[in-house]
Amino acid sequence: MAESNPRSVARRRFLLAAARGLAVAASLPLARPWAAQARGLSVPTGSAGQKVRAFPFDQLDSFLVPNESFYLRSHMEIPRIDPAAYRLKLAGWVERPFSLTLSEIGRLPAVRRIVTFECTGSSVGGGMVGTAEWSGPLLAPLLERARPKGGALELVMEGSDAGLDEFLPIPLQFARSIPLPLVGEVQPILALRMNGKPLPPEHGFPIRVVLPGLYGVLQVKWLARLTVVREPFRGFYQTQRYVAMQRTEAGAQVREVLRQRVKSQIARVEPLPEKGKGAYRVFGAAWSGGSGIAKVEVSVDGGARWELARLESRDPCAWALFTHDWTPSPGKHEIVARATDGKGRSQPLERDPSALTGYVNNWCHHKTIIVPA
Repeated sequence: MAESNPRSVARRRFLLAAARGLAVAASLPLARPWAAQARGLSVPTGSAGQKVRAFPFDQLDSFLVPNESFYLRSHMEIPRIDPAAYRLKLAGWVERPFSLTLSEIGRLPAVRRIVTFECTGSSVGGGMVGTAEWSGPLLAPLLERARPKGGALELVMEGSDAGLDEFLPIPLQFARSIPLPLVGEVQPILALRMNGKPLPPEHGFPIRVVLPGLYGVLQVKWLARLTVVREPFRGFYQTQRYVAMQRTEAGAQVREVLRQRVKSQIARVEPLPEKGKGAYRVFGAAWSGGSGIAKVEVSVDGGARWELARLESRDPCAWALFTHDWTPSPGKHEIVARATDGKGRSQPLERDPSALTGYVNNWCHHKTIIVPA
């Protein structure tokens, strides 16, 4: 079986979209950098390490992705953090600010969740996505202990990673925020372990935030501080980077990057000799923003006809694995996968032409194969 891969075309489209988005972003007012120096945070010395690595999605063969294969996306160097000196601070617009040592956090009741992360800029068919089991205490009880004051609006999550931005010579500290009501809704975890092992340095040791159903940019690593605020957070990675923009009649409009959009990807199409001569299997995964996957449909003729795939799922915030067996005739076949989540939302067949940035990409994945005679 020979396979024709349209990744180069998809990459060109992504780069063009990203360039358009950067041009629009350049016209917006620059938010004040959320700099570590301005907040008095002692930022650990950085260590060189791999910052970007995709998971080889075509090698997907199990529900969980091993730690060493899980995708990476970091912006500054991996901070070196002394566990004995570590303190997690919870402060801001609260009645009872406090801090906890790593030992104190480790003694809190822990939960385990299987959660899929997807990088906000992951392309269709790309490998910036993965699923792992995360364990640690829930964030909500700590927030209740701090007692947010009336008018509290958002929770800012600050990482210990700081330095010059990879594209702009601006000193920054990585930080993102979520609406405060979302804490009770998604039940974030302060993850200490990943797939049953201590959290690796490249994945946020000693603690990272796990927000089930939200995009990877919100899963803040090397967590240093949680700050309750009563005004919208205007940090660089909140308003200038990782924002989705859409062309409208009124001009470019910023769209929220928060919940994962429903998406499916084909890992591979392979022969099944045990099923008989000429049998093939389509194998892949589908996920959504905490709503679970209701169905995945597969087309072997470019979208003219659809059939239901078989699903295996474990958690509504984790991907579902799908398979579809069929016996094709010799020749060229265009395979398409389309997922629908628990709220009835389905993937679009094609990319939205009004999108100005290369983020939250979720149109249907196409894969062309040639079956030999």
